[in-house]
Formats: sequence, C-alpha cells, structure tokens
Amino acid sequence: MKNNTPSLISLCIHSLSHQLLHRNDEVSDDIYDLPSHLLDTLITSLPPLALRNFHHHLPFEDHNAEDFSHDNLTNKRKRGRDWNLNTAWQRLFKLRWPDLIDKIQPTDWQQAYWETHLQNCFDEAAEVALVPSFNGYISDIQMSDSILNYIGFMGHTNLPTCDHSKLFYHCQQFGSHASCLRLQNVLCAAETSDLLRECKLQSLVLSWVRSKEQIDGLCKLLTQHSETLISLEFIHCTVSKDFINAICGSVVINSVHTHGIQHFSIILSSFLDPCTFSLPTGFVSFLSSGRSLRSLKFSNNNHGWNFAKDLFATLLNISSSIAVLDLSENEIAGWLKDFNKRFSNGSPLSFGIGKSLQLLHVLNLR
Repeated sequence: MKNNTPSLISLCIHSLSHQLLHRNDEVSDDIYDLPSHLLDTLITSLPPLALRNFHHHLPFEDHNAEDFSHDNLTNKRKRGRDWNLNTAWQRLFKLRWPDLIDKIQPTDWQQAYWETHLQNCFDEAAEVALVPSFNGYISDIQMSDSILNYIGFMGHTNLPTCDHSKLFYHCQQFGSHASCLRLQNVLCAAETSDLLRECKLQSLVLSWVRSKEQIDGLCKLLTQHSETLISLEFIHCTVSKDFINAICGSVVINSVHTHGIQHFSIILSSFLDPCTFSLPTGFVSFLSSGRSLRSLKFSNNNHGWNFAKDLFATLLNISSSIAVLDLSENEIAGWLKDFNKRFSNGSPLSFGIGKSLQLLHVLNLR
C-alpha cells in the first residue's frame, strides 16, 4: 500500500511557501541560509508571487561581481543563486505561456513574466470596460480567478482584503517590470497614467483610439513616460490633424525640447480626408526634433500624393537618421516618379541639403 504521508521536508517547504506568499513584509533572512539542495527545492516549488517575494527580499551585500547579480529595480547587487532564480522564472513562464516561450529570449525572465502577466490583466480589463453597461473605474476591474490562480492566489478569499483581485493591485505590484504594453482605446483614460506610474514604458501599441477623451487620456500617459518611450504604434485609429499634433506634442521632453522616439507607426488607420491630408505642424516639429528617430511607418492608411510629397520634402531638410520608411498600401502610385522629376528640375519645390535620407536603407512604397 502506497504511503501518502507527506515528509517533514515537504511540510516545511509548504510552510515556507505559505509564508512567502502571504507575509510579504515578514520574510525571514534565515530562509536564505538553508542548504543549497533545500533552497533549490523551495525555489522550484514556489508559485510566481511567492518566488517574487523571495527574489525581492534577497539580502544585499557588497562582494565580488562574479558572485553577485545586478538588480535593475534597486540598482544594487544581489547575493548569488540568481541563475537558479532566472531558470525558475523561465520554467514558470513556460508553464503559463507555452506558445510564447520560443518567441522571446529575455535575459531577465522575471521581468518577462510580470510584463506578460500585466498585459494579460489589461487585456482582461479591456474586455470588461468594452461592455456598454460598464461605468466604473478601470482600476477597480476585478481579475478572473484564472489569472489569480496562475500567480498563487487561489480565488478571491485567500487574503484579509480582496484588493489583490483588482487591476490597480497588479499595476502597483508588478508595474515596475513592464516596459512594453498594448492598450485598447477604452484603456486610454486619464486614470491609466496613475495605474502605470510605476512603469518605465519604452514601447506602446495603441488600437482603436478615436475620441477626444481617449486622445486626452493617452496624451497624459505619453507625457508621463516621455523620457523613456522609444516606440509608438497606432493601429485601427481615427486620425485627424489635432490627433497628430496632440500625440507629437506629448512625447517632447520639455527640459531638452526634443524626444527619444526611435520608431513611430500609424497603420491600418483612417485619416480624415486621406487624399488631401498634409503634414500637421506638430508632426513636422516632431520630425525635426527627433534626433533618435530611425523608422517611420504609415502603411495602409489611404494616404495620397500630398502626404507623401510633404513627408519627403520635410525629411530632405532635417538631420534625423531615418533608416526605414514605409508608405506601402496607400494611394501614391506613380508619385515618386513625379516627385523625382520636379525635384531634379528644382521646381516648384525648394530644398536644402538633404541629410535625413542618407541612412535610409528600407523604402517601401508598394
């Protein structure tokens, strides 16, 4: 007859796991002095939230760099075994998102785990907020038991407070790990900038942004993260000149009057009067002040000749470092031939010395 009685070691591991999960501020340093084989067993047994608390409370000491790893969140070096922790985070990532594991190669699997977790939280919140009857705060949207169970919360009643089930808890706890996010239009609200204040966003993908209220909320978020953002992409948006001017003005870093955006895209979107749409002044200023700008993509927007002509004319007169320019799937067939003819004749366009296109190596006009 098989003996199902748990061993003393397994009971101790379970107790330590419970402590790490539910007593975030009372983690004993004695845990980190366990023998290596017991510590490794503990690490591989912890759910994500408990492993995060274990990782967060690693004692700090000032020893040789080869024995310690660097913690980006605290700017300190942590005691060894981090290679075991990174492997543990990779295992947890694979268990939860097996289809994504081969698509990314992060150096920090904990960061990848919580960033992807937070993305799942925002995706779930967007589904709730899109329901016409929703009239509450985005921050108070409750996460499903499925999401909570994945990180170690078994249902909504494990803790004395149910705050851990709300979106704001997950943003507060895990926001510091998120640098790349995708947000739907319903999440482009003023309160979202408060939810993401712990983040250092580098990349944002925005979809279906249409109303002035959504643009205003988005601009607040962009201003908040203007010093860290390097990539902006808009998909399925309704774009006007006011939209472009507001977005471009929000990413400018006031202290230096420039921006750090390297990649800017508006694709599959509806421009108001696309065939006559010319460059807004805010976008011209954005191009002129973008010393780091590397790629521009305006594909599948039904742009006409005026837009393409104005864009090229502007790029020929500024000193940015555009390497990729994509104007594909627009209404500009035959435009480049006409542009070259008028440019070579010097009429009626007048250009300075073009610097911007010297680094261009990808040009897509089809």
